[in-house]
Amino acid sequence: MIVAVVIAVFVSQAAAGDIRCPAPPLKSGPDFSLPCILHSPIPETDDVVYFGSGSFVLSKDAKAILDRQAEILLQIPNLMIETIGFVDIAEAPADSEKAELGRKRAAVVREYLIGKGIDAGRVTASGRDYAPIIPRRQNEETLAAMRYVRTIVRE
Repeated sequence: MIVAVVIAVFVSQAAAGDIRCPAPPLKSGPDFSLPCILHSPIPETDDVVYFGSGSFVLSKDAKAILDRQAEILLQIPNLMIETIGFVDIAEAPADSEKAELGRKRAAVVREYLIGKGIDAGRVTASGRDYAPIIPRRQNEETLAAMRYVRTIVRE
């Protein structure tokens, strides 16, 4: 019963185009409160696109995911997002180059969404050096999982 009420509220908010996430209590870091976890209209399966080593070129699969993101964003015109680019730990020799590669990845995702009709003022891009979780065993599969851009909803 409670789940149905939460879903009904979520759907009515999405339809109204007024999805907002309350500010985190300490004004820093992600907000993991229940309303924020439930509010994002971008499914977890469509919030990440991956890149090849040293690359910031979008693959066919990445474009398909971004097309789905754009469809959602066009339906909710006041939703603000941020694209955050990450790199694996072996991609660039210097930390500044890693952050730059992450920024380039985020920027290419941002530009793709803008090209799909999303207002440029709704999308910011930033880069990070390493993915939040660094695997113990580093092989091509684990490194590839660290080369991505995540799209997150911002207030």
